[in-house]
Amino acid sequence: MFIALFSHDNYELKLYEKVLPVIFKVQNLNIYVDADTKSIIKHTRFFNIVSDCTQASLIIGKKFRSLKNECLSKPRFATSYKSFIQQPNVIGAFYWRKSRPQIRFNSKNILKYGLFLPDSLKRFAK
Repeated sequence: MFIALFSHDNYELKLYEKVLPVIFKVQNLNIYVDADTKSIIKHTRFFNIVSDCTQASLIIGKKFRSLKNECLSKPRFATSYKSFIQQPNVIGAFYWRKSRPQIRFNSKNILKYGLFLPDSLKRFAK
C-alpha cells in the first residue's frame, strides 16, 4: 500500500487520502485542519475541509490547544510525535523524523471511536 506513495509528489496528502478513508470507512470525510496542515490538504479531492471543528469528523493538526470545548472529544490525527503521545483522543500521527516519514496509530483510541485499522496498518499501532 505505501510503496506507491513514496514515488509521488504531495506524499503527505496522498498518505492522508489513502489511509483515512479506510480507517473511517467513508470516502468523503469532513476534516478540520490547523494552519500548518491546511497548506498540505488544500488540494485534496477526497476530503471536505470545514472551517468549524464542530462540523468535522476528524481534526488534523500539530497543536490542539485552540479547539472549542465542544470539539475536544472528537478524534484527532496528529502531525507531530509529541502531539501523538501527549494529546488525548489522537487516533494516529504522520510526521517526519530524520527526514523519514513516520506513521503511528493508537489502538486504544481507534477502538474508542469504533474505527477500523486494516491488517496492513496494524504494525504501525501501539
